[in-house]
Amino acid sequence: MVANEKLLIYPYNLQFSPILRHKSLQKKYEISCLVAPNGWGFTGKDAGVVDRGPDIGITISSDFEKSLDLCDTVMFIDSYFPIDFKNIMFSKIKMAIRSKKNIVCLLELESEIIKELEYICNYEGVNFAYHGGSQNLLDGMISIENESIEEINTSVIFVVGMGERTNKFEIQLALREKIQRLGYKISQVGTRAYCEMLGFHSFPSFMYDSNISEVNKVLMFNRFVRKIEKVEAPDIIIIGIPGGIMPYNRQFTNKFGMFAYEISQAVIPDFVIFSLLYEDYKVDAFEIFSNSLKYKLGFYVDVFNIANTQFDWTRAFEEQISSHISIDSKSISEKNKTYSQCKNTVLNILNEDDAEKMANIAIEKLNEYSNVEIV
Repeated sequence: MVANEKLLIYPYNLQFSPILRHKSLQKKYEISCLVAPNGWGFTGKDAGVVDRGPDIGITISSDFEKSLDLCDTVMFIDSYFPIDFKNIMFSKIKMAIRSKKNIVCLLELESEIIKELEYICNYEGVNFAYHGGSQNLLDGMISIENESIEEINTSVIFVVGMGERTNKFEIQLALREKIQRLGYKISQVGTRAYCEMLGFHSFPSFMYDSNISEVNKVLMFNRFVRKIEKVEAPDIIIIGIPGGIMPYNRQFTNKFGMFAYEISQAVIPDFVIFSLLYEDYKVDAFEIFSNSLKYKLGFYVDVFNIANTQFDWTRAFEEQISSHISIDSKSISEKNKTYSQCKNTVLNILNEDDAEKMANIAIEKLNEYSNVEIV
């Protein structure tokens, strides 16, 4: 049996924690080192500190050069914290290559930089894998012959969020892991560009193409999901929707919830999980949210998730930037107890029991439709 490649992650941050919490979804690597810049305040702490969820059991280092001795491959990832590419990231990529380490890049890079890195890696005799742009092989196979919506016969789960930083990717991976464990065959469209690395489809690049009309994006996404259904014959399709569902205000627009609207026109979901930013919600707020989505997007919410993130309105008004405050996930679970009598189910995906409950509720609801059969 061939041992998995030992993997170093840099710069480790909130972007990677969902993958780390569900590392069983990728089979190629053994994650051996997590490195973050010393100034970020993570050094010597458990990896769970970045998303303020439960401990993960791996300690974060700040010594990149020393950590290279402990890995075969270095994965360079995007960050919520600003980090200079030319002076920091690029130099560390080249340091890793000189140390004869394979490179996996999840950063979105210009084509010239990609070519340069491919050349250096080839010269040094190491592998270079780039996942910074959409790798979706079905992107180029979509054709539109008429302006009609094709029926999707497979049960569909939507994962939508009020905005960014709402634990959507954590929900997507948790559902994938737990529903697959129950024996169901899943096809999935995720909200990040490197989902192929985890065994499913990235959000298609044509949805970001300004040269394609919004009408055609709806039709193409419909055909895209239909193509997945035909090719993969899954029991369930999970679709993560990037961005938010509506603007916060005239300044923070969430791109007006365009992706959510377009996808809701392209595919009808059978089960919907809506993840909210943390606020001190009243019990009736969830029914109001559910009705809002019904009138805006045409579907009700089956399960709510409260993210352990709050929008920082004070900083937003003072500095005119979008900013968030992280909250300990245990506090979310405690707060959710006040919603126990609520008509709607309200969960915390960073709580393992809630994650199991979310998957089980989804399967129970889909089985009611009698169109999901176990493999």
